[in-house]
Amino acid sequence: MKAARIFAGLLCILASFAVIALLGFGTMDPAAPASATPALAALLPSVALGLSVFAVGLWLLFGGRKR
Repeated sequence: MKAARIFAGLLCILASFAVIALLGFGTMDPAAPASATPALAALLPSVALGLSVFAVGLWLLFGGRKR
C-alpha cells in the first residue's frame, strides 16, 4: 500500500509540472476564455489545477497516517 501511495504521489507531482509547463509553452489553452478576461486571470483556473494536483501529490508522499 505504501509503494502505491508513493508512486501515485510522484505521478501527481510530475503531472502538475507537465500542466504548468504546457501552459508556459503555450501548447495548452487556458480554461477561461482569453477574450473576456485579462491574460493572468485567464490562466488562473489552469494554474490552480496544476497546483492542486501538486498539493495532492505532496500529501500522498508525506501525509497520511502517522504511526
